[in-house]
Amino acid sequence: MPDYQTLRGAVSNLKYIEQTGRTQRYTNKPGSASIVTFEVGGRAVSVINSKFPPLNEGDDVEVVGVVNARGGMEVAQLQNHTTGAKWQMNVWGTAWRNVFK
Repeated sequence: MPDYQTLRGAVSNLKYIEQTGRTQRYTNKPGSASIVTFEVGGRAVSVINSKFPPLNEGDDVEVVGVVNARGGMEVAQLQNHTTGAKWQMNVWGTAWRNVFK
């Protein structure tokens, strides 16, 4: 069972990354991003999912996730208190996409 941790604070250093094959590039289009990285309280947070809700710098968010090997956090759930958006990782969908890539 993973050891989940919770962070709450303002979003900073927000980056949307679009991945095509092995190529990654920054994008201004949240809908086309397959990777989203940002910081909450100085801690790096990332998520790999195309259905992640758009975020803005300064949004008040609550993130539940698992600490990765680099000390950052992989998001499992997000609640944006600024916009009211909620998101939860679909484990089965993620596994399905990774198996059949």
